Amino acid sequence: MAGLKMITSSEEDSKTTASYSSISKTDAAERIAVMQDQETTSYKSHDYIACDTSSSSSCSEPHRGRVDRECREKMCQWCYQVTDFCKFRREAVAISMSYLDRFLSSSSPRAQKALYSKKEYQLASMTCLYLAVKLFEPMVIDASLLAAISQGCYAEKDIVDMEEDILHALKWRMNGPIVHDFISHIMVFLPKSAYSHAQHDVTTILSDFSRYQAEISVCDYDLSLMNNGDIARAALLSSIEGIDEKVFPARSRLEFFLCISDETGLNPFSYEVNVARSRLLKLFRKNSGYELPQVANLTPVVDCSKTKKKKEFTIPTMKMKRMNSTGSTSPVSVTHQFERRDSSTAKCA
Repeated sequence: MAGLKMITSSEEDSKTTASYSSISKTDAAERIAVMQDQETTSYKSHDYIACDTSSSSSCSEPHRGRVDRECREKMCQWCYQVTDFCKFRREAVAISMSYLDRFLSSSSPRAQKALYSKKEYQLASMTCLYLAVKLFEPMVIDASLLAAISQGCYAEKDIVDMEEDILHALKWRMNGPIVHDFISHIMVFLPKSAYSHAQHDVTTILSDFSRYQAEISVCDYDLSLMNNGDIARAALLSSIEGIDEKVFPARSRLEFFLCISDETGLNPFSYEVNVARSRLLKLFRKNSGYELPQVANLTPVVDCSKTKKKKEFTIPTMKMKRMNSTGSTSPVSVTHQFERRDSSTAKCA
């Protein structure tokens, strides 16, 4: 995806972010556990673009005229253009692409038809955005308006019929978690020391940078196959390094990572998180033209494309400078092994 611009938080967004600080860490941890369960079960999509090796026909034949990554990226870009023009929240695009991926992963005859017809695929993409806006935005796009936007390619009835097919294919499960949801809940674990600089709102900076990475991740097909919770942690880790250490010091960052691990059992440096982070950094550079600084030993990034097998990551032993009572500094060695804790205490209804 080329050139999606970052939108900074408005006053209303800041109020929304602040509302999450009222959630207790226990409640946040339980919600995260539920969202994890949802994204790996009822709201899981599959790789519908890859060649079906189980098919008796040749690999090249079924892919002739089949939708590909470029088709998905173009429709995602179109969705962002519509939402930005109509002043909708960009989360609507993440929700709509989730609908689209799950729809095309289903066994619905209409979904299978959309995989081999770009006109049907475009209609499905437009209808998924129509559904997301209809369910989660205060202002609704009328089906007749969407038909007009298509410049005569589709009639209002086409959109209504596709909407019904999508709803049945998804079994009316329309409220799954997106990356933005995980980011908001993980930020509950920020330490109080993150709020010590009144002139620099760490929560706003973290929210803006992480949300932007969440937005650009939506158009990337490889990331769409990953768990949203992993992408959210990857976005937060990279965003933290975009903040000056004087504003958000290393000690506060470490406290944040340890709190995530202790409260949720999640490893901020797991293999999956590092894979997502490596990809997000490339997308960030491609879209913004800037590179997030990767200088702190506290949050290591590896090129996972060169890693042949999975490995768990730990915070490496490092030296942090701590001010003592005399004003001088002393090194502090820190090491911590993260282990995943069973999150089965919270279940979906």
